[in-house]
Amino acid sequence: MNTRKTSRFTKQRRARARVRKTQSRLANSRLGQSKFGQFVGGRVAWFRGLSWKQKTALIGGPILAFLIIVPIATYIYFANDIKDQERLMNRNNTGVVFLDREGEAFYSIGTAEERNLVPLDEISDTLENALIATEDQEFYEHSGFNIFAIGRAAITGYGGGSTISQQLAKNTLLSKERSYLRKYQELFISIAIEQNYTKDEILTMYLNSVYYGENSFGIEDAAETYYDKTPAELNLAESAMLIGILPAPSAYSPISGNPEYAKQRQTTVLNRMKDEGYITDAEYTNALNQKLSYAEQDDNESIAPHFVEMVTQQLSEEYGYEQVMRSGYRVQTTLDSELQRQMNDNIENHISFIEGNGGSNASGVAIDPATGEIRALAGSVDYANDDFGKVNMVTTARQPGSSFKPIYYAAAMAEGKITPATTYVDEPININGFSPRNADGGFRGQVTVRDALNQSLNIPSVKVMQDYGVENSVNAARQLGIDTIQSENNYGLALSLGAAEATLLDMTNAYAAFANQGKQYSPIYVKSIDDKLGNEIFTAEQDTSQAISQGGAFLISDVLSDASARAPIFGSSLNVPGRTVAVKTGTTDENRDAWTIGYTPSLAVGIWVGNNDNEPMLNGGSGMAGPIWLNTMAQGLSGTADEQFSRPSSVVERSTCLSNYGIATNDIREGTYREFYLSSALPTKTCTPEEPEPIEVCRLRDQEVVEIDEDDYDEDRYSHDLSDCEDEPETIEVCDTATGEVITINEDEFDPELHSRNINNCQPPEEEEPDPSDSGLPVEPPEDNQ
Repeated sequence: MNTRKTSRFTKQRRARARVRKTQSRLANSRLGQSKFGQFVGGRVAWFRGLSWKQKTALIGGPILAFLIIVPIATYIYFANDIKDQERLMNRNNTGVVFLDREGEAFYSIGTAEERNLVPLDEISDTLENALIATEDQEFYEHSGFNIFAIGRAAITGYGGGSTISQQLAKNTLLSKERSYLRKYQELFISIAIEQNYTKDEILTMYLNSVYYGENSFGIEDAAETYYDKTPAELNLAESAMLIGILPAPSAYSPISGNPEYAKQRQTTVLNRMKDEGYITDAEYTNALNQKLSYAEQDDNESIAPHFVEMVTQQLSEEYGYEQVMRSGYRVQTTLDSELQRQMNDNIENHISFIEGNGGSNASGVAIDPATGEIRALAGSVDYANDDFGKVNMVTTARQPGSSFKPIYYAAAMAEGKITPATTYVDEPININGFSPRNADGGFRGQVTVRDALNQSLNIPSVKVMQDYGVENSVNAARQLGIDTIQSENNYGLALSLGAAEATLLDMTNAYAAFANQGKQYSPIYVKSIDDKLGNEIFTAEQDTSQAISQGGAFLISDVLSDASARAPIFGSSLNVPGRTVAVKTGTTDENRDAWTIGYTPSLAVGIWVGNNDNEPMLNGGSGMAGPIWLNTMAQGLSGTADEQFSRPSSVVERSTCLSNYGIATNDIREGTYREFYLSSALPTKTCTPEEPEPIEVCRLRDQEVVEIDEDDYDEDRYSHDLSDCEDEPETIEVCDTATGEVITINEDEFDPELHSRNINNCQPPEEEEPDPSDSGLPVEPPEDNQ
C-alpha cells in the first residue's frame, strides 16, 4: 500500500518535471530561433540606460539632419531652374509627339517651340483678381507659403500647394506626388522663388505657364484656344471660367470635358471674387448669366485616333496628363503606319456594302503575336462621326458568336479531352429547354471536331462544351486574357455559342497566343519615351505567360488553317493566297455582330462589324467582316515568306481510319488520312485497313493495260476505258468504184467488188448507149412508099 502511494507520487513528480523541462526547452527554442530577438533585447536595455539628453540627441539628431539636408539638397538640385525664368516656367517644347515603329512622327499634340511672355499689363485685371481670390487671397502678404494651409494639408490630406508660389514650384519643377517629402521640398522651393523674384514677376510666370487644358500652356494659348481672344480682351465670365478649371483642366474643360463641372467651377470663382470684394453683386449676376461661346477647335487628324487616345490615356494614368504635356514627350509607339493606312482603307472601301446590309460601323486591330505589339488599331469607321465615332469598338465588349468556339475547343484539346478526330453527332437536341440550331438549319450526322469547328456547327460545339464543362471554358477564356467573362454570370451552355461579351482586343490577343505556341504577351502600344531633353524615361518590358500549352496551340492552329475542312461552308472566301492562315468567323443572333479573326505566327488580325446600338444586320461574319480581314491580312503579310505553325514534340501524326476514326494498325493508306494528336491523348480505337484490289486501266503514254492502286489513279496518266489501249487498224486509200472517188478505209474493210487499189485512174464507170428495145415504147413500122 505504502509502496503504491510512493509510486503514484513519484509518477506525478516526474510528470511535472517533464512539463517544466518541456516548457524550458520551448522557451530556449524560441530564443534560439532568432538571434535577432536577443539583439533587440540587448539594444532595448542599452537604450533604457541612456540619459534623457542622450535619448533626445539620438532620436532628434537624424530628424534635424533630415530637415536641414533636404531643403539644401533640393535647392542645389533646382538652383539653375529657379534662377532661369524660362526653365522655371517649363512651358516651351511642350506637348507629345507620337512616332511609329520606324521612328517616323505620325501625330502630335500641343507642341510649341517658343511662347511669348505676356506681361501683367496685357492680361485682363479680372483674370488676375479671379486667380488671387480663388487660389491665394494673401498672395501679396506672405513670403511664399501659408503655414495654416500647410497644417491643413498635413492633417486632412487636402489643399496641397496652397499659395501661388508653391503651385508654380509644384507645376513646373516637382511631381504631382502627394507626400510629406514632396510638400516639404515645395515649401522651400517657393521660398527660394520669392527671394529671387518680385510678386508681380511670380504672378506673371504663373499665368504664363500654368496648364489650362485643351493642350494650352499659358494665358496666351488659353485665351486663343477657348475664346479666340488676347489675354487683355478676356471679360469677367471668361476669366472666371479659365481660373475655375485650373484644378483639373481636362475634366473641367467646357470644350472636351464636363460642361456642368465647368459651370460649377466658374460659379465658385465668382462667389469668391464677390466675397473678397473684387466684384459687385450685379457683376456677379451678369457674369453668371452670360452665355459663353467658344472658338472652333482645330481638327488635327490622325491616321489612328483611337490608338493615340489609348496611348495618351496610358501616359496620363502613369504620369498625369499635365506632366505628360509639359514634358514634351516623344513617344515611340508600336504602330505600323503603312498597315494602319491599309486597314483604314479596307474598312472605308467595304463600308458601302456594310451599310447596304444594315450595318454602320467597323473596327479592327492587328497584333504581333511574338511581341504583343499593336501594329494597327481602328476603333471605328469614322472618328469624326458625332453619333458613334468616338467610341472605341476595339475595346468595347460585344458578343463574339462562333469566334469564341476556338477558345474552349483549344483548351479541351490541350487537356486531351477531345482530339481533332473526336466525333460528335450533329442532330436535334434539347438540353433543359436549350435547343440550338445550325446556321443553315440542317444536320450532318457524325462529324469530327475538325469539321465541326471549321464549318461552325453549333450542335457539336454545344456537346464539346457539355463534355469539357462551362466552368472550365470560363477559366480557359480568362487564362487567355478575356477578363470580361466571369464565372458568376452563369452563362450555361449558351456560352458555347459566344453568348458572353468580350472585346475585339482581348479576342484577337487570345488568338495571338495560339499563333505563338501558347505564349501570350500583354498588348503594348508604347516601346519607349524620351522627354524634351532627350532623357529616356520609359522602356517597355514584355509581360508574358503560357496561356495554353504548346500542343493545344498547335492543334487549334492546324484545325483552323485547314482550308479544305471549311470549304463546304465558306468555299475559298477566307483563303489568303499562298499563305497558311488560321481563321474563324463569328455571327450573333440576327447578325447583330459580325467577327472574323485570323492569324499566322507573325500577325494576328481581328475585325468587328455591326451597329453600336445593337441593331440587326442582314449579313454575318464572313460577308461583313471577312473581306476587311482578308485584305488586311494579305497586305500585312506582303513581302514575307509563308510560315507554318511549329509542331511541338508533344504532338504526333498518325494514320487515321475514316471508318471509325481510330488509329490504323498498318501502313495501308486506303480509307485513311493523316491526323495530329497529343502523344498523351491518342484515340483508344484502332482499325486495320485492307489492301485494296488493284484496278485495270489503260496507261496512256504507251497504251498498255496495267493494274494500279485506286489511290494512284491520275486521269492525266491513265484511262478507265481499256479500249483506249486497243491497237488502231491500218488504213488504206482506195477508189470507190461506184462513185469514182478516192476514200480512206480500214485494211480489213477492203472489198474488190466495191473498191479498187488503183487510185491513180479512179473514175466513175462509163455510161452505155440505151437500147431502144429496152425503152419499153412501141416500135413504129416503116412507111409504105408505094
